[in-house]
Amino acid sequence: MVNAVYDHIIAILIIGVMFVSAVVILPTMSFTNIQAVNQQQLRNTALNVFNAMLLDTGEPIDWGSWRPFYMNDPRVNRFGLASAQDTTFYVLDPDKVQRLVVGNPLNYCDYNRVRDLLGLKDYGFCLRIIPPFNVTFKSISVASNVLNYEADVHYLDGTPIPNAEIYATAVYTKTQGNDLIFNVSQSGPFKSNSLGKCIGTVPLEVTDPDYYTVTLKVTVADVATLVVTSGQEFNNTIARINLVYDTIVLTSWKDPPNYNVPPNDAIWILDVVAFGSEGRLWHLLHKDKKGSSDFNSGSGNFERWNQTFSGLHGFQPVILIFNFWAVDQVTGHGRSQVLIVTAYPNLLGTNIFEYGGDPKSSDSVKIQRSVIISGMTYTAELWLWKEST
Repeated sequence: MVNAVYDHIIAILIIGVMFVSAVVILPTMSFTNIQAVNQQQLRNTALNVFNAMLLDTGEPIDWGSWRPFYMNDPRVNRFGLASAQDTTFYVLDPDKVQRLVVGNPLNYCDYNRVRDLLGLKDYGFCLRIIPPFNVTFKSISVASNVLNYEADVHYLDGTPIPNAEIYATAVYTKTQGNDLIFNVSQSGPFKSNSLGKCIGTVPLEVTDPDYYTVTLKVTVADVATLVVTSGQEFNNTIARINLVYDTIVLTSWKDPPNYNVPPNDAIWILDVVAFGSEGRLWHLLHKDKKGSSDFNSGSGNFERWNQTFSGLHGFQPVILIFNFWAVDQVTGHGRSQVLIVTAYPNLLGTNIFEYGGDPKSSDSVKIQRSVIISGMTYTAELWLWKEST
């Protein structure tokens, strides 16, 4: 009899423990499961959005090369960054990517407009384009007819990369008589040491060039990136250089409300030279002072000068070199000024490109893909999160 009472008490205790456990544990398990489901749904949404960005050309397919382009351009019916000229997956059109550069003088896509085109009314996103590794010039100099450079190669976390293969290309000019002669010389590969440091040289065809710039093509495990630097300080206040498909556009550095401020200089364009990703020079424009193209840097429209060069987009330009002739309107003295810039200043190099909102780290997902832009490999990274209501 006593044993039966004990059995009933033990059974009641066991049932009580099971009930309390169910009350306490099951809601926790349900909440965890719901969180996992929500996270997976968010990841699925992010994957669909990422594929739309990177695999779709958008509609119309050439929307990135339009001039003029408007911040909320109603002509864009579908958003996508893929190149219409290349059927390979994850090849992006640099013209379209440049439309995500906030402050682009030829205008850019509004973030909320892109969200609407992608159907992300209740979501926020951030798109980042990241170089595969970091290349830093430590020094560059010319002694007679040899260019010397030193560069460091690291992973993005700062770890040195040994045995990185580095090919150097020097683009330089030399005045001969009344003409500015453009040359290109290449060398390599040189390899980085255990500390990621590379010391290399480039033999030049002339002695003591007037202006020079160096492009390094750095390859690590078949992944390549380009870095551009110059050995001199250049007057970059003459104009901003913009490349839209086959057209080079020069815009004023002044803000549009103030672009009627009179200039101190009258400026003409004597030469325009492009250096392409295949290591070739293309002399796009050459004029003497009498037949040169007038470029007015202080009055008129925000766009100061533009010219289309058929095939320039397919040439995949890396560097654009301008030779200006400027005459001071006060003194009447003339002088030559050279401007050397990267063709896509926000894409070529080791800077991290970012567009969109601020990622919410606590409830966001991140996915990555390797992409090709202008022949170089980058990592595209998408952060997506649910906006709070």
